[in-house]
Amino acid sequence: MTRLTDQAHELISTVLRPGETAIDATAGNGHDACFLCQTVGPAGRVYAIDVQLAALDQTAALLAESDCFQCELICSDHSLFNEIIPAEHRGATGAIMFNLGYLPGGDHRLITQRASTLKALEAAIEYLRPGGILTILAYPGHPGGDTETAAIREWLDQLSATDFETETIQARSKSDTAPCLLIVQKTEPE
Repeated sequence: MTRLTDQAHELISTVLRPGETAIDATAGNGHDACFLCQTVGPAGRVYAIDVQLAALDQTAALLAESDCFQCELICSDHSLFNEIIPAEHRGATGAIMFNLGYLPGGDHRLITQRASTLKALEAAIEYLRPGGILTILAYPGHPGGDTETAAIREWLDQLSATDFETETIQARSKSDTAPCLLIVQKTEPE
């Protein structure tokens, strides 16, 4: 079975177009930012946000190694999404990715938080263009991850079915602690 991160990339690659803007709201080790850069190409623009400087350093190294130079790295909490992503991208962004939890290989006590993630998601959907996609990889199996994932599921249920389509893809394991991929796609006008 395909990993959830690979499934997120596959979904985004069907939506995100060369020359567009994309956002990695949780840069981590940089794999999603690198994927987004390669997908939008040299004419596109990517913003990668992380609260940890170590994550941005790892992201910068991976981007340089992959010759991806159209990415702006932002050291900030993603809850400040509206303040750190230029307003010109509101309603014009092709894809936004969230990969929650903790930095792989980093301090597992530093995790994304329910309140800041919900605030970031609320802002992020305003940035999607019609047909744009937002993916959220959530990990309910670590301390705090269960309440964050439950809150995100509730948030998804409250989105307008007219304006957004949502989907959930569970990891192979069907347990309550298994990771899940939550998807939001902005409806295109008919």
